[in-house]
Amino acid sequence: MLDPRQALRKILDNVRILSAERAALADACGRVLSRDLIARLDLPPFHNSAMDGYAVRAHDCRRASQKSPAVLRLKGVVAAGASPPAVQVPRALRTAGASPRIKVMPGEAAKIMTGAPPPEGADAVVRKEWTQEDPGGLVRIFHAPRRGDCIRFRGEDIRKGRKLLSRGAPLRPYEISLLAAQGISSVTVIRKPAVSILSTGDELAGPAGPAAYGKIRDSNGPALAAALAQAGISGLNGGIFPDDPVILTKAFKKFLERSDLMLITGGVSVGDYDYTRKLLERIGIKVVFWKVAIKPGKPLLFGRRGRKLVFGLPGNPLSALVCFEEFVRPALEKMQGLRPETFRYLHQGRLLNTYIKERRRAQCLFARASGRPERFKVRILLPQGSALLARAARANAMAWGPLGVRRLKKGDKILFRWLK
Repeated sequence: MLDPRQALRKILDNVRILSAERAALADACGRVLSRDLIARLDLPPFHNSAMDGYAVRAHDCRRASQKSPAVLRLKGVVAAGASPPAVQVPRALRTAGASPRIKVMPGEAAKIMTGAPPPEGADAVVRKEWTQEDPGGLVRIFHAPRRGDCIRFRGEDIRKGRKLLSRGAPLRPYEISLLAAQGISSVTVIRKPAVSILSTGDELAGPAGPAAYGKIRDSNGPALAAALAQAGISGLNGGIFPDDPVILTKAFKKFLERSDLMLITGGVSVGDYDYTRKLLERIGIKVVFWKVAIKPGKPLLFGRRGRKLVFGLPGNPLSALVCFEEFVRPALEKMQGLRPETFRYLHQGRLLNTYIKERRRAQCLFARASGRPERFKVRILLPQGSALLARAARANAMAWGPLGVRRLKKGDKILFRWLK
């Protein structure tokens, strides 16, 4: 059996990044850029105020303080969003020849809104909290600004013609905001993988109608579809297939053709009706490995044909989900150009109970974690079992029982990750 980390390395070595496609900006979050992007325009596109306040000449306020404020004549109001800036001249200052533009002269100030361009003559903005507007068109300035204070200068974030984002950049809300500010409405990104899900086994029944004696409901199909949706991928649930080599062969061929990655649950162990591995080899799948030293999930199979990947997951529902998280999810991340998380057990806590595991296998343990960082406490849920769905539904964490360790003792430190 392969060490789990060695198995994951083998998987990632066989993954190829998918081709690119055009996506609307609204659908691009979580995707990866497939080419460099160059800035179309300066950001900010013009000088503008970073605060609501008063645009002033810094020299006029050089000695301003709480005890001795600078007193300036209010010239008008510069609102955001108008071009040229909309100006409201105070009633006391209106004259028949008033100009629609403001020019701040020595001893004058203009009220300004966030995002509005500073008027001609002003070289600083004093935030509103440091001022007091008096009747008669005067404003008191209680703070001595420096030139450029509270002004966002044109192009200070990025200049037109510079590299905006590099190929391979994951698009988060921050990058989406940057692209929108540039007037970019669509981008070229790595496409999402097409993933199909096939549940196999004579014992499986669908969700509708009463299940006959000896039948169990298929939970793997819905669970894996949900796990894919959580990863931002719309999976194709192919349905349930009996343990019939002819039917399975046709299904494997059909769904492999329409998929980048195929997930098959069941039929990968050593039972008389476990046909998955043999049938995959028969249709040209190269089996990279079969069986991993992990619990649950030992019978995991991974294969490929060209750029197409196949995972044979164990039929027990928790085994299938654990294998998805530990092995399939990193493969999907790499396929989309993302940097795969190869080990996500990054938190550490103190064990509240003792657990005995197999020394020859690592074990993923459903657990309850509580507390705060540096003082996390972890309780392993008992009993552990690859079909105990209600037990898993109570867990909020997955603890890591390392390969080569048999006894996890109460009070020991243990690595864990939160379950999403």
